[in-house]
Amino acid sequence: MSRNILLVTEEWAGSGHWMAACALEQVLRERGGDARVEMIGGLHTASPLLKRLSRAAYLGSLRYVPEVWHRLYERDHLWSRAFKKPLGMVLGKRLLQNVIEQTAPEVVVATHAYCLAALAEAKKRAAKPFALVGVCTDFHFHHFWFHPQIDAYVVANEQIAADAVRRFGVPAENVYPYGIPLRPPFARENDRQKDEWRKQVGLRPDRFTVLISGGEGGYGEIGPVVKRLLQMEKPLQIIVATGKNAALLRELAACLTGIASPHTVHLLGYVQDMWAYIGAADAWISKPGGLTCSEALAMRTPLILYRPLPGQERKNSQFLRTHQIAEEARDVEEIVRLLARWQHRQDERSELASRMRPFARPDAAYRTADLILHL
Repeated sequence: MSRNILLVTEEWAGSGHWMAACALEQVLRERGGDARVEMIGGLHTASPLLKRLSRAAYLGSLRYVPEVWHRLYERDHLWSRAFKKPLGMVLGKRLLQNVIEQTAPEVVVATHAYCLAALAEAKKRAAKPFALVGVCTDFHFHHFWFHPQIDAYVVANEQIAADAVRRFGVPAENVYPYGIPLRPPFARENDRQKDEWRKQVGLRPDRFTVLISGGEGGYGEIGPVVKRLLQMEKPLQIIVATGKNAALLRELAACLTGIASPHTVHLLGYVQDMWAYIGAADAWISKPGGLTCSEALAMRTPLILYRPLPGQERKNSQFLRTHQIAEEARDVEEIVRLLARWQHRQDERSELASRMRPFARPDAAYRTADLILHL
């Protein structure tokens, strides 16, 4: 099918938005025949200066005044009214001139809310009409996602879809609870057994396995968690994925050198086939990014959510805990208690995995791609 598709995302506010767009790009190229697919960073294209300022403000707020950021996020209806229209008009004009008039897309898809208002303004002004799709990559639908110009919303599940209809008046027929787009292997291989995954990645198939991630942005406090787990009584097989945080990887390697322990620790940097390690794990300790939560649900790997960041991560954690499909730990000792319990109570872990199944959307990228190709 011949379609001209533009994917607009952001990489400065966490990698999940970008990875969801990459998953869509991969599936659209696979399913779209001769479709032309282009992916851009929205702010980078519209205003590199505003991108740098936004990144500095976002990361600075999380690091130095996290509760201020959370209060702002909770009052999104106020600051969306203040900033959505003027930002949309300024950035929309730039996106229209810099990209949309040049590429003439038939469908524009956004996986981050920041540029949606700009794309909606661009849609109103564009000489050639295009369909606009918002793909929400968290378990919470806030005011920046909503705009009357948007033709279709893809959200994590039916509960989020109902919230969008109830709170914002989005027509129910425009909301698709297809899930957060994940890379193709999550759809193809999510029913394999954990011992199979462990064999594939070179781990002991009979050892209780814990995956730890979330340190890429420097907020996960992985080091103290790993050190405390090494003091647990029953042996663990621990996988630590530090992403692109090379400094953390070196720090952990130095801390673990010479430590005698019955536990096995595997330190990994950026992992291309992360789905295999998620599948191998009996428990996953991480921050609750939207994509992380969706990947865990797809593989039915029980999550321990540790110190969620203010804003969307707290909202994600709240959703998962409300539906009893994840646990949240406030400190390292709570992590230890949960893991010890799961080591001895496989039935409890299995019940949690069973509750995760109705919320899993491993084929989200494929269903969303089909929607895009047929709009």
